Amino acid sequence: MDEQKLSGFYRTWRENIAGLSDAYIYDANKKLLPTRDIFSMYRKIVERFLTGEIEEFEKIIIMPGIRGAGKTTLLMQILNIEKFIGPKDGKLIANLSKLSEKFFLDVSKLKLENISLNDFFKFYENTKGFTFENLKEKFIILLDEVHYDEQWGLFLKSIFDRTKGHKNILMVATGSSAIHLKMNPDLSRRVRIEEIFPMKFNEYLILRYGKYPISGLSNDLQKIIFNSSNAAEVYNELNNKTDQINRFFTELHPQAEADFFEIGNFPFTINISNKIKALEQLKNVINSIIVKDIVGFEKFNTQTVAKINTLLYLIANSDIISYDNLRTTLKIERFETLIALIDVLIMSGVLVKINSLGKPFASTRKTPKLLFTAPSLRTAVLDNVFASSVEGKKLEDYFALVFLKDLKNKKARNIAFDIAEGGADFILDLVDKEKIIVEVGFNKETTEQIKNTSKKVKAKYGILIGGKKLELQDDLIVKIPLNYWLLV
Repeated sequence: MDEQKLSGFYRTWRENIAGLSDAYIYDANKKLLPTRDIFSMYRKIVERFLTGEIEEFEKIIIMPGIRGAGKTTLLMQILNIEKFIGPKDGKLIANLSKLSEKFFLDVSKLKLENISLNDFFKFYENTKGFTFENLKEKFIILLDEVHYDEQWGLFLKSIFDRTKGHKNILMVATGSSAIHLKMNPDLSRRVRIEEIFPMKFNEYLILRYGKYPISGLSNDLQKIIFNSSNAAEVYNELNNKTDQINRFFTELHPQAEADFFEIGNFPFTINISNKIKALEQLKNVINSIIVKDIVGFEKFNTQTVAKINTLLYLIANSDIISYDNLRTTLKIERFETLIALIDVLIMSGVLVKINSLGKPFASTRKTPKLLFTAPSLRTAVLDNVFASSVEGKKLEDYFALVFLKDLKNKKARNIAFDIAEGGADFILDLVDKEKIIVEVGFNKETTEQIKNTSKKVKAKYGILIGGKKLELQDDLIVKIPLNYWLLV
């Protein structure tokens, strides 16, 4: 690679990075933007890195996530971590002097200049006067959109192998959710993977209104709802939180909940006051995923790619999905092509697949429940026009988001749904091998679905999310109002 070209790129990049960084960490009034929950995890990782407590597999962290989820902003906040810490971070502050270098690089910009990651970091080593093998000082390297380099996996593997003798490198690399499609087993054994998801309601309140959640309440609610021994315990413990929750909601903007479900799952929509424009931006995210992720990772023909938006509309506008009906409506001849389209939409972070009860390894022709990773995506696909039969799907989308962010592999091993007519929306298989039956719906009162599924599933209790008031029914089912659930 031309040394002069590399030098020119590097000098220009270093000169512009401060201005670029400020655009991501400050608002229009030069006030620091708030951080999302996941920043706390990275703050602890940086602290452990500086004190030598980091594990070998944590030296390289891959952060996939759907486009628009805030990956670049998070990297910029890590780059400027000293601005986002306070007195409670005494250990981190005391060890910041050990950090020799923090370097942020947008790999898409390398791609534009036809510079590979490997060539750039050979130049970087020479410029800084070190080799990764013999690195004596603490370096943090932040790579945004790493998937733009075709050899990104091999590059990260080589960095891991070259630094096995020390723990002086911390590398965080972001990529689209579709990056999973290109991750080989050799690399996945050498790195930590921490996916970033769309925002929950608590995060939305912070970014939109500067309204912080009640300290510890989210964890308390999770423990009560998912770790109680029986329904009566869930009811009693939630009842003890009622006054606290009600007081919190009386201070919120009256449209906070409705706006959240419509356009509030992505940080970039926070400052868009016009809801139509916000929905347009959400559609742009979906189109960007189709053009940059799906077309780039899977070889579909033009006619097939052109059907993706229609496929998403059909899924968004349906309560019950049928593979056969989708294939007929879209005029897709091969069943395998439809499955491939759906699979890549799942891998790209747009859809979530929930298998039917007792069928985790069933025939692929058994249609699963297909949800969106965020209610805002469904709203954008439908232009915020919902038939009454699918309005409640937004709550199912949100339950899936909470499962992915907070429950999967922590409180629950698996999630399924009852495919039978009149069956429940979800069955959670908890880590302790107990089960909880879940039904969701706006202002929903009937618990028949939970009762029907309980005849075939032995569950410790059922919960109905979205009921009008907190209520214990037959000592087996707890009706939980939506505002309780939103603070989980």
